[in-house]
Amino acid sequence: MDALDLRLLEHTAIRNVTQMDYRVWAELRDTRIIGANELPDLNRLANILKTEEKQLLGGRSIGLIDDAVNNSDKVKAAVDRYAKIADANNIKVIGKGNKYYPHIWEYLSGMPPVLFVRGDCNTLRDLDVYGGCSIVGTRDPGRYALYATKEFSQKLCKKNIVIVSGMALGIDRMAHEACLDVGGRTIAVLPGGCDVIYPYQNYDIYERICGTGAVVSEMPPGQEVIKQYFPSRNRLISALSDVCLVMEAGQHSGTLHTASFAANQSRDVFVLPNSIYANNSIGGLELLRDGAEVLIDVDTVCERIQDSVLDRETEVTECIDDDDIEDLWERARYDRESLSEEDWKKLICDELSERPKNIDDICATLGIPFSFLSALVTNLETEGRIANERGKYVLTIQGG
Repeated sequence: MDALDLRLLEHTAIRNVTQMDYRVWAELRDTRIIGANELPDLNRLANILKTEEKQLLGGRSIGLIDDAVNNSDKVKAAVDRYAKIADANNIKVIGKGNKYYPHIWEYLSGMPPVLFVRGDCNTLRDLDVYGGCSIVGTRDPGRYALYATKEFSQKLCKKNIVIVSGMALGIDRMAHEACLDVGGRTIAVLPGGCDVIYPYQNYDIYERICGTGAVVSEMPPGQEVIKQYFPSRNRLISALSDVCLVMEAGQHSGTLHTASFAANQSRDVFVLPNSIYANNSIGGLELLRDGAEVLIDVDTVCERIQDSVLDRETEVTECIDDDDIEDLWERARYDRESLSEEDWKKLICDELSERPKNIDDICATLGIPFSFLSALVTNLETEGRIANERGKYVLTIQGG
């Protein structure tokens, strides 16, 4: 495990074993003490307390940062534990800026800054390039829902679409299994660490997914499953997909959480119509009443996924293959002192390759002082690499 992985594990440990909560991280970003994508470790937090940056924070945040720094032994013990489990289970640590970090999450808030993956990370790249479809439903489905799940899963995989689900019993298992049976790619999102098989009855499917697909989790290696983690897991299932298919859901099913997250994340939700007399169908029928679409044919689903992939504003295949830019982004997060002015200019141009942005947007992403950024932008304009159009900077042909 390299130094970058260990720093990501340290940031994960700070989030999991100290009292620092989302409000502290939000305040650090709102005050621009850290950049939008920066993942501070203990040294960075300790430096904040020693500099004038501390004056920008409220007393609560200062106290919790101080407590985290003072409990460094606890954090480092957690890092050692995570690293040993990750090494033993071939678990990869994926941070923002890594070429495997889901591009589909770029415009979503609340996505985990670090993702843990067991299996083939290229499955995440396939998802960004070809699209993903989440297939979810009850753990005790009827034969009709199981048959439809198998049919839709296999037909979608034959279009290179990645199937995403939660590896639960019932519909989830069928979605994964059907995909694997025809050589498709599938992602299982787990509520605990991605080395913790849940439910254990799906051990066989877990091993198959690890072989040709990917098992992912935002939880660190070794983290046992608890009830409170399931809603968080469900939001990632929908976030990793362009379209969500609900095959069968009771009135109080956890599947409805996934559908709700999908709608809030601007994902299309399709529901397989079923009997009004079956308890396991009531939740799905209520989704239809509330505006979800009727799942009738696979072609409509494929068209929606294709539209979603085409609408993404970054050319994924170019972005994820640019190892030099990826290296610069990682250095910008963890070794920014080593970057030259030209390196920062390249990062600005990379930002503008997505879409036109104003200087505040660029500043928030790069996390550098406004005065320094302003000088870089002026130089780029002089060099003809970027231009200002109606208050937003755009990349010129020369800059691209």
